[in-house]
Amino acid sequence: MATRVAYMEKRIEELGKSNFLKFTMLAVLFSYFYNLAVFNYSITGNNELRLYDFLGLLILFLSFQYKSVLLWFIQQQKFTNYLWIFMKWCMFMMIFTFFISYLNGRLTWILRTTLFMYHFLTFYFSSLFFLILMRNVKILRFFIYAHIILIIVATVIVLMQHFGAVAYLWSELDRRAYGGFLSGILGPNKIVLGMVTMISAITFVGLFLQKGLRINKILLIAGIVFALIGLGLSGSRTSYLGILVFLLYLAVRSTGKFIYISIVMGIVIFGLVSYDSEIFSMVTNVFEGRVVNKISDPSLIAEGDVDQLYEDLGSGRKNLSLRYIDYLLENVYVVPFGSGFNNFILVGYSAHNIYLTLINEVGLLGLFFYVRWLLSYFAIRFIRFKFLGISLRGLVFAMMVTLLFGEQLYVYRPVFAILGLFLFATATLLSPRYYKKI
Repeated sequence: MATRVAYMEKRIEELGKSNFLKFTMLAVLFSYFYNLAVFNYSITGNNELRLYDFLGLLILFLSFQYKSVLLWFIQQQKFTNYLWIFMKWCMFMMIFTFFISYLNGRLTWILRTTLFMYHFLTFYFSSLFFLILMRNVKILRFFIYAHIILIIVATVIVLMQHFGAVAYLWSELDRRAYGGFLSGILGPNKIVLGMVTMISAITFVGLFLQKGLRINKILLIAGIVFALIGLGLSGSRTSYLGILVFLLYLAVRSTGKFIYISIVMGIVIFGLVSYDSEIFSMVTNVFEGRVVNKISDPSLIAEGDVDQLYEDLGSGRKNLSLRYIDYLLENVYVVPFGSGFNNFILVGYSAHNIYLTLINEVGLLGLFFYVRWLLSYFAIRFIRFKFLGISLRGLVFAMMVTLLFGEQLYVYRPVFAILGLFLFATATLLSPRYYKKI
């Protein structure tokens, strides 16, 4: 056994030194921020392939080439193993999706489901390669700086669109579907810009608060500021809720650090507003339009009327969820094991609530596998890197709350590569905990 462990560790170390893998994964990270189509085709209408669709072929090839090493690596940590178990259950449940698709004459749904599983595998195996590469502290810093640059560039493009310097980049179909929302290169849906910037901001906060990492603090502050600007411009109420949940979690777990980061960011933002208030005005206008003006009665906040606030701010999600619950109650046979991965053909729509969606698709058993994976992050002990641990748990907690209102940690088309970026962010926060000393 000791010999096998030593052999596997040696192979992982060799893989972690591969420059080819390093730059492949840099391209993968870039693809999480560049969601514009690189190839168009037509099966069900306006279909598109993105950069990560093509890079995924290389990722799966490398995964097959190093399958024995990766399968061993997966078993070493619960958070990798539990997600793998959930994915295998989803792959099994694809059988039912294919069968129901065939019976209903929806053969294109089979292709759609296969593509979604392909994305799932791409994001998952990419996260394993990120974890392996980040055993090297220099590579860890390399990817952190790349992440900061990418979030700054993505936000700058959105800002330039608001200033009228860059045109709307998505299709006319997307413009009609999402109201011409300005989102740069990230996605026409508000949730993509919101979640990408929220996840990035939380990751950078954790890296900023943690001593001993030797990451340039000024660059981290720049990353946080641009991520928060992008988050403000996103208009995503779900993402606003997510950052609020994280900040509350941070305040409870480490009040001192919460005050510290608040003061630092307050000074920086005050300086920016004093220099040029136009950006602040744009963020304020978006927030007021998406949140403040949507609340029918401001006294609801003081009264704690969550139900009415959900009605005002939920964009019809409450009714969607209630209809989904009615459907599941009328079709109880679906509840234990589900009706198939990516299969909402019979109900006609997703629930905009991952927990209800998973019950329909992969059943209570699949939901258990999924929630167990998310909860496994809370069981990880951080001794030397306390604030990375707090940020990781805060990120996961924030995501679990926001998943009540969407499926952003899944592989539906409108959420693009949010799952991939989340797995990258968790790898970033976890790597110093498990690997070589800095």
